[in-house]
Amino acid sequence: MNKNIVFPDYDHSLLSITSSILKHFNVKSEYKSLVELDKLLANNYRNVIFVLVDALGTEIIKKHLNKAEFLSEHLRDTLTTVFPSTTTSATTAALTGIPPVVSGWVGWQQFVKEEKRHVVFFMNKDYYDESYKFDYNVSDKFVNKTTIYELINKANPDIKTKEIFPKFKEEKHKTIDDQVTTCLNTIDNNEKNFIYMYWDQVDTKLHEFGTKSKEVSEEIDQVNKAMKRLFEDASKDSLIIVTADHGQVDIEPVKLSEYKDLTDMLEQKPAIEARATAFYVKAEYKDEFPKLFNKHFHDKFVLYKSEDLLKMNLFGFGNEHPKLREFLGDYFSIAIDKYAFNLLNKKPHKATHAGLVKDEMLIPLITNH
Repeated sequence: MNKNIVFPDYDHSLLSITSSILKHFNVKSEYKSLVELDKLLANNYRNVIFVLVDALGTEIIKKHLNKAEFLSEHLRDTLTTVFPSTTTSATTAALTGIPPVVSGWVGWQQFVKEEKRHVVFFMNKDYYDESYKFDYNVSDKFVNKTTIYELINKANPDIKTKEIFPKFKEEKHKTIDDQVTTCLNTIDNNEKNFIYMYWDQVDTKLHEFGTKSKEVSEEIDQVNKAMKRLFEDASKDSLIIVTADHGQVDIEPVKLSEYKDLTDMLEQKPAIEARATAFYVKAEYKDEFPKLFNKHFHDKFVLYKSEDLLKMNLFGFGNEHPKLREFLGDYFSIAIDKYAFNLLNKKPHKATHAGLVKDEMLIPLITNH
């Protein structure tokens, strides 16, 4: 086994942070919590602040240690994310307390049979045809979810819950420091608060410039300073939990369209992610497809029958979402090295995620106590 491969440990993962938070707020969870975090939460802090910095994996922190000193000093543990190691599945797990196998949220774009389209659930758009407009919210119909805010509020009517998002959702939050200001103002209310704060720009800079770039270093420096301010200026009765949804790895793109012998075997275009990809194969090619795929890509990706992948519990444990098998297609490839499929034939990212390499799978648990 490649020593760089890390499988998700759902008993010691991003999902476990949420399980601890839910447990603290008297919400039943089927999933294992983190003992050390449970002990911290037992102190009954007035404010619980859950900060998720997109793509700030532990390996990314290590690469920019000179800009992440404060974060590194407060690192309490290293966890795994969920699989696929991508924002769609991971932040959904963090905000629902359930793994991808149950939620059905498994990747950036998922093929919805009823629509005959590849839907970007986060944006309610067609991945391959951006001009197409849906006249309803597709995710609400097919992968509707209950958030931890709803669960917390139902069990604790006295808890004030709040989301703090970047400028794509809240224009005033142009920097992570702007978000910290909002957070500090929010907890200055003498109420009991649960706050979820999400920052996206580490992920954006990594995609655009690569894992070792100065642009990423500068962004991590801003995150480091903002978290230092939050830790130092938040009232003493605040527990701050900082983590990531995944890391990233520098990639070499593979243009799938150049392998016409393979793409001609497909019923639908590929789905999910560039490093965790679902293939829908025409009935007459079901046996031939894996042979040809492995001929081309045996050193770059591991190909599984999707049903076999489910038996491995890579997507977690629990009642399988009724559309999950449909979302995973017939075969599913996972990147185990630096490669990623270029599915749109556009300029590829310099770094990305969704596979099983430690750089994308390992995430930090950082706390102020």
